[in-house]
Amino acid sequence: MGMNIKVEGLKNAERFLKNASKETYDKVNQGVKDAGFFIQAEVQQSIAGHRAEPKSVDTGRFLNSVKSTQKKKLTANIETNVSYAGVLEYGGVGRKPRKHFQNTATRNTKKVQEFIEKKVKEAIR
Repeated sequence: MGMNIKVEGLKNAERFLKNASKETYDKVNQGVKDAGFFIQAEVQQSIAGHRAEPKSVDTGRFLNSVKSTQKKKLTANIETNVSYAGVLEYGGVGRKPRKHFQNTATRNTKKVQEFIEKKVKEAIR
């Protein structure tokens, strides 16, 4: 199970990066990685009960399973491999959805944009 955050203006950024130096491309990619690690931590804080969603910690397995990975440049995937993650996220028989991933994405879209904008600004100085 994973999460997507849509960053507005990505097509323009991709066009810009096609013509940019390797150093600029690498800086922006680092911004994406940094944003991914930030979101990973925010999802974990949500699971631990430190955000608006109900706590979802019993053994800590779900909490510790959340990872940010980069399978291709300019992307960050926030994922978990525990089998019951979908039930916690979306709900199930007798269980209300907790939406740790979805609510984290909604709360932090602007912050993700800021991570990337910061790196773009650093790159074009």
